[in-house]
Amino acid sequence: MGLRMKPFMRALFGLLSMTAASAASAQPPVRLQAAATAAPNAVAQASAEPAVPTALAALVAELEQNNPELKAARRDVDMRVARIAPAGALPDPTLSVGYMSGLARPPFFPSVSAPGSFRQFGASQELPYPGKLRLRTRVAATEADAERWNYETTRRGLIAELKDAYFEYVYVDRSLSIVQRNKERLDQFRQIAEARFSVGKAIQQDVIKTQVEISLLLERQALLEQQRAALHARINGLLFRAPDTPLGPALLAERPPFTLGLDDLRALVRESYPALKRDERVIDRGQQALALARREVRPDFAVSVTSQKFVGDMPWMYGVDVMVKVPLFWQRKQRPMIAEAAAALESGKQMRDNTLAMATAQVTEGYLEATTSQRLVTLYGDSVLPQARLALESSLASYQVGSVDFLSVLTNFITILDYELSYEEQNARFRQALARLEPLVARELVR
Repeated sequence: MGLRMKPFMRALFGLLSMTAASAASAQPPVRLQAAATAAPNAVAQASAEPAVPTALAALVAELEQNNPELKAARRDVDMRVARIAPAGALPDPTLSVGYMSGLARPPFFPSVSAPGSFRQFGASQELPYPGKLRLRTRVAATEADAERWNYETTRRGLIAELKDAYFEYVYVDRSLSIVQRNKERLDQFRQIAEARFSVGKAIQQDVIKTQVEISLLLERQALLEQQRAALHARINGLLFRAPDTPLGPALLAERPPFTLGLDDLRALVRESYPALKRDERVIDRGQQALALARREVRPDFAVSVTSQKFVGDMPWMYGVDVMVKVPLFWQRKQRPMIAEAAAALESGKQMRDNTLAMATAQVTEGYLEATTSQRLVTLYGDSVLPQARLALESSLASYQVGSVDFLSVLTNFITILDYELSYEEQNARFRQALARLEPLVARELVR
């Protein structure tokens, strides 16, 4: 009987050792650490990944340099800036050359026999009503300024999207490590159950239940690997890399402190939100466009200078013409332009109000998510996980002497697994909430 108990004692001793080691390795991270180094399958993965860990700051810098959407936004700003100078320029002048002579004579060489023949040269210049060019320049400059804020909105939005995907990638990668570690621990349970069943101290249901739980872990592992591959491709897409470009082991800094209150965040939105700044510049542009539309009712001018030379001894003659473009049909042309500009201005104001309202709601949502996840991370790390590990160790000791059944041990094991995954999930959700707040407050909250 004693010889048959040796496999059971060896399996139980190995399980107790693994439980103690996993309790120490699953404590909340304090310093920078690689997200996947704790996973047993990281050795196989390391051969396909660069040895140098990938810091989030390096990925953000690469995104700012290579992302096509961000490059397009920069060129949009350049396009708007290039429109400023032409908007305030005068219309191109017009040069004219003419002659009057007989039909059989060559141009510009009138015959003396045709007394009325002459040559003529002229130049004319249109002059918009005073103030129109200045307003057109201001409209173009304001549009360029609004496009700069639109670029800033795009840039911060892409950085937030990258951080969100990065933190999700770290969460999935660490979850895979936890599942792999607990699968090995569960295999130890299976060996214990088989050893006890072989000596008649356990029922076959214990062995089957353990095998079922191992299969469920394999299912969870497959789903997590699928998520990690999808997130890997998403990050590479944001960085304008090939989908299969290796991504180095992730580095995470300490969990950042979050001391801003909800009122502070709302104040930052009103002061710094780039999309709100863009909408304010759109309103300024609308006001300037309305002033320009009203000034279009005023007449434009044109000045023309001509010089004529008749045949014979007649001297060169000069003339100056001043022309006025009368807006005779202003009710059909300029009046609708004024109505259009007024409607655009009111639309801009409504869009500004909508942007502020939605940003305030998003800030509130992000703040609640961040603070809730922060509390849960503290709860899991300081209370739930230590207590769950003690419960598992106690049930193992009791199972050794036969005072509890195998189901109690397995239940405590599943509890630890669930809360280890929940701890990593809430840690990721906290960082993701801060990342989503960054574009709204125009401030870096997480690295």
